[in-house]
Amino acid sequence: MHCVIRSADQTLYDGDADRVVARSPHGEFAVMNGHAPILAVLVAGAITVHSTAQEFVLVCKRGTFSMNGDQATILVEKPMKLNEIDVAVIRDRLAAQATEAPPARMDPEEVAYLELLCRVKENHG
Repeated sequence: MHCVIRSADQTLYDGDADRVVARSPHGEFAVMNGHAPILAVLVAGAITVHSTAQEFVLVCKRGTFSMNGDQATILVEKPMKLNEIDVAVIRDRLAAQATEAPPARMDPEEVAYLELLCRVKENHG
């Protein structure tokens, strides 16, 4: 199947895929070529594209997933590719914000997203 992953300003992946794994509000799901048409809302989590050539992993804050025929289209918000995640920088940022006064602190959703980035990097290397 063909898979395209896009954000508002860039194409993150455009190529062949044997299987795509993503997370919806109801849990993780996977699609393969020939899957029935599907439209799903994505929540914060990893998206993994498996192909014979590579495994491509990115994290998004939210998005949509559609599968029609042999075409998977994923639109994401706030994506970060696995190789761009710097756990040390994120941990420093989380530690610094914990000491800031309440108006300057990050919102809990942003903190959860940063923690998710660290978990995905640690799990996928």
